[in-house]
Amino acid sequence: MTSKTWGELRQLQMRCLLLLVCCLSPQVVAETCVGSTVGEKAVLWGDLHVHTSYSLDAYAFGSIATPKDAYAYAKGQPLLLANGTQSRIDRPLDFAAVTDHAETFDLLYICTDPIYREDSYCSTLRQARDMRDGRTIFNDYLLPIVGAEEPQPATICDTKEVSCPAASSGQWRRTQFAANEANDPCNFTALIGYEWTASPGGRHWHRNVIFRSEHVPDRPIDYVRYPQVSMLWRELDAQCKPEQGCQALAIPHNINWADGGRTFAVENEDTSLLALRARFERLAEMHQEKGNSECLPEDPEDFSVDCGFERLLENAAKSRLSGKSTQTREQAWQRSRSSYYRTLLSRGLQAFQRSGGAVNPLMLGAIASTDNHFGTAGRVVEAGYRGSISSLYMTDDQVLSNTGYNPGGLVAVWAEQNTRSAVFDALYRREAYATSGPRIALQFAAGNVDGCVDGAASAVPMGGILEDAAEGPLYFTVNVRQDATPISRIQLVKGEFWEGRITETVIDLASFEEGVNQACVSWPDAQFNAEAPAYWYARVLEQPTPRWSKLLCEQLQNCAAYPEADTMIEERAWSSPIWHVPVAVKP
Repeated sequence: MTSKTWGELRQLQMRCLLLLVCCLSPQVVAETCVGSTVGEKAVLWGDLHVHTSYSLDAYAFGSIATPKDAYAYAKGQPLLLANGTQSRIDRPLDFAAVTDHAETFDLLYICTDPIYREDSYCSTLRQARDMRDGRTIFNDYLLPIVGAEEPQPATICDTKEVSCPAASSGQWRRTQFAANEANDPCNFTALIGYEWTASPGGRHWHRNVIFRSEHVPDRPIDYVRYPQVSMLWRELDAQCKPEQGCQALAIPHNINWADGGRTFAVENEDTSLLALRARFERLAEMHQEKGNSECLPEDPEDFSVDCGFERLLENAAKSRLSGKSTQTREQAWQRSRSSYYRTLLSRGLQAFQRSGGAVNPLMLGAIASTDNHFGTAGRVVEAGYRGSISSLYMTDDQVLSNTGYNPGGLVAVWAEQNTRSAVFDALYRREAYATSGPRIALQFAAGNVDGCVDGAASAVPMGGILEDAAEGPLYFTVNVRQDATPISRIQLVKGEFWEGRITETVIDLASFEEGVNQACVSWPDAQFNAEAPAYWYARVLEQPTPRWSKLLCEQLQNCAAYPEADTMIEERAWSSPIWHVPVAVKP
């Protein structure tokens, strides 16, 4: 045996150590599930917008669930609520993310658990909660933090005896621990996340930040320290680097209450910001508890069914913080409409044209979630739902007098296996879709053949881009399978930007009077313009079923007293779009 010098042994030792680190690195080791096959995808169901008692508004209105409880609930375990009722999901989820408000991590860590300070600020907070006075907490504690144009930290942070940065980091570590403990590769994916809660003037410019792995920033990038959405992207770019195992998505939600404004100001952003937006904001939550965000009609007097599903325009926080609007009804309507999902897709086409084909900053895939504030992740059935976060202790009559909210929706992904990396990657490539609650299996693809006859192996799936579709016919194929209720309609929504004008069209592909349990429709777009930027997405509707409010008033036998509650709805699913990117574009 040849003798080695100390230096040679040291080098050998370091090479072995490096090899060991590489072998153990989560970036190198691929997660592989028994039974999964490369290239074969299955639909997985999840909820990426769940709050617990770690969120100040949830705490204020009686939430006692922790992130650990929320993940257990998503897996099928029962959860006891503060009013003594027990809840259990109808079917376990495949994945979930707890997204508590990062702006009040420090306040709750200091005032409730584990520090539990005995001072007037914290005592008043706890007393209001004990007295079920959630409105006082919401208005006096939360809105001054997240509702200001120039947000300030909680008053407790002025106390020299506590460290709010340390408290925020502590709560963030507890959030991560709960997700890492709940994560069960191949069986259940628990993604780490939080909410960046920008509500200037009561407008909802919120983003859920979702991470691909356990590698995350040391402290959440919150609205108090970074009060512009551009700051959120820049800090994610600086603190969450793929080469260090960190990747993130920032998902705008409740955009029906965004009220336009700076949160989607692509017309005024420079190239670097457009690129950051396109990198981090690849999805939008178009349906949740606080209403549907698919579209508003251009005309406020248009009451057609196209954009009327679960419409909720009222925002009490905006009314409180911004006061009465000085705009005309038409101006206010168009401002609100500008941040709805379908309008954003169209604004993205215009931005793409302006950039000379460089970037479309609003290529937003469609997802839905609950925005549930009691830790009941994925609880979307109509039966037994009782309204918003303030409804825990409401009487039946109070609930029926406030029926604007709905149970929220679910996000589905097409992924090869149920792991963090596979679920996140499906979200990132926008092979994801939204439902208003039912688990409708939906596939949407585009190609040069009839996908129902010849298959769609070479087709572009939902979320994808048609970069050169000038040759031959262009078919859009929708393949759908019902959940509990038969399918009644299959539609295609198309948006196109041509000669300075946006055209939006809703096309009825198929109708089934008696309903069907599954269907495949392939439609050739005879009006396809190979030179025009465009998008298409599928919308699938179920046969009408009773809304939660109707079920409740029928149970109480008082629907005549609450006519607005006595309502049937058509539950639905929306695919992520497919975009056409012309080969040559003139700005």
